[in-house]
Amino acid sequence: MRVGIIGAGAMGGLYGGQLALSGVDVCLIEKDPAAVTNIKTNGFQLSGIGGEHTMALEIESEAANLAPVDIAFIHTDTNNTASAAQHAGQILKPEGFAITFQNGIGNVEILQSELGAERVMGGISYHSARLQSPGHSVHTNANKTWIGELDGERSARAEHLATLLNDAGFAVELVEDIDAVIWTKFVLNCAVNPICAITGFRTGEIGQDVSGRHFQMLIVDEILTLIAARNITLQDPDIRTTINNFSGKLFNKPSMLQHMEKGLVTEIESLNGAAVRAAQELGLDMPYNNALTLLIKACSTRTIRALHGPAIDYDALEAKAS
Repeated sequence: MRVGIIGAGAMGGLYGGQLALSGVDVCLIEKDPAAVTNIKTNGFQLSGIGGEHTMALEIESEAANLAPVDIAFIHTDTNNTASAAQHAGQILKPEGFAITFQNGIGNVEILQSELGAERVMGGISYHSARLQSPGHSVHTNANKTWIGELDGERSARAEHLATLLNDAGFAVELVEDIDAVIWTKFVLNCAVNPICAITGFRTGEIGQDVSGRHFQMLIVDEILTLIAARNITLQDPDIRTTINNFSGKLFNKPSMLQHMEKGLVTEIESLNGAAVRAAQELGLDMPYNNALTLLIKACSTRTIRALHGPAIDYDALEAKAS
């Protein structure tokens, strides 16, 4: 069994690293030149919950430079799903398939458009990881991994993948309705990630702040109105309580906050932005989610400019305006 990890960042590195440690033949595809160089030179580093590990893994920036794989794990951010789909098409064996563990909605459809509906499986990870440096992933929180066929079938390949992941130390739930799992995490992500990204709060700090908690519930109320309008059944029947519970207890740094701090483009368009677009198709208005989406994009632009330049000469602008 050969597995390709497309997107060797924090989460891709976690899954690729643990699979490799369990004996699976793993290769990585990553666009960041620094990560490619570091891993080729020094090996891939995985640390955190499972201890410190350094391993030699194949890595390239182009799928065409690697031998074919049986399964492609999609771990890019959602802004790069189309590119990841193309890489998957190049590296997968004819009978191979891809599985996405990405946040948000719309990723499955992009992959199916490129690969064919039957060659895509759905998945969600509740693990957390952060990127210490290019080629070094730190496992910060262990939880469940959910996988399933999009047509609800309990297939042999899904069973095999569940075994593969369990053997690598991931607690796997193989479910018939993976859409319910994907949409449930979508709600959770919409309720937490952008609020942390715009305030600098960690997850638990939202619940400790009266204004943060109130705003969070306004966001959730709009999302759940969309869920009801689309007749979607969530995996979690009392998701408001779930959000209330972890928003006051967990203190991880969500991926969108990590992206914001590093001056990277966020995944807002696959989360709250996607919710706004889906609501508009149904004639629904989501003013709080729309405002949050616009503010995240504006803050992201400002942070990218501040961290990566070019620098702005505000004195010169003031002089010109006067």
